[in-house]
Amino acid sequence: MNTDRQTILSLVAMGRITPREAERLLAVWPDGDDAILRLALCLAFAALALPGLKEMFTEITHTLVALMPTLLGTAHHTLACVTHWLGGIV
Repeated sequence: MNTDRQTILSLVAMGRITPREAERLLAVWPDGDDAILRLALCLAFAALALPGLKEMFTEITHTLVALMPTLLGTAHHTLACVTHWLGGIV
């Protein structure tokens, strides 16, 4: 049991706070053990993912560069169709 919880329980034992107040304090008190565990898990997942992230972004960049002429041609064709349908307004 951590020292913060022990302190709250000792305040109840001394009669300085009621058990109901202690229950409220314990309910809203940040649990440091859970936070440390969550942080450790996040760091572990990040460490596993980081070596692959650089490669993934490199591959995405290469794919987008390869698709760029096709995407631009499609966008140009779509814009031409829309302007034709709207009578050249746009």
